Amino acid sequence: MPFTRTVIAGAVRFSVLYDTGGTQAVISVPPQISESELEATLRQAASNLYSFGRLGQGDDEQLTIRARTTIHPDSGVSQPLYLGRIRRSLSSRDDDKMAIEIYQEKLAKAPKSTA
Repeated sequence: MPFTRTVIAGAVRFSVLYDTGGTQAVISVPPQISESELEATLRQAASNLYSFGRLGQGDDEQLTIRARTTIHPDSGVSQPLYLGRIRRSLSSRDDDKMAIEIYQEKLAKAPKSTA
């Protein structure tokens, strides 16, 4: 089967920071991301990072993708801030039971867009 990417409306660009090739991955998103953009981006990442070849594949194995950004609470200080995660099946490409968690208290700490 050829590799295809699904496009999720509202998703923003992200970078893969960490991927074990198994059940864990971390993506980086912009600090000014909105809740709806974060949800769409997590769905996009879950689609893009899904692969039949991932290690740990089994009927109940899950891929967990965490989204983080970097904030600067003080001059010269950078701090990673995890904003949410998505968990999806490793055994089925069309997982209709993906679980998305948005960390509201962390999202509130992220800088807001000025636009």
